[in-house]
Amino acid sequence: MTLMALLELASGDGFECSQLIVGVDRTADEEGVKDTTRDLGWVGFELMMLDTWSGDRGCLSDRWIFMGMDL
Repeated sequence: MTLMALLELASGDGFECSQLIVGVDRTADEEGVKDTTRDLGWVGFELMMLDTWSGDRGCLSDRWIFMGMDL
């Protein structure tokens, strides 16, 4: 599934999502992680923490880089 299709699906009437959050695997190839996070930034994703779901405990992950976009 392409990113555009995922964005359309998430903002459609069936789901009505207010945000789209992706996790980039930190253990993947370093160059791939760098390219992926840069590309996601170009289309409007921003680095984020999962405070909303963790009870504002400053949730950071050693495994994932979380990026989100408001829809």
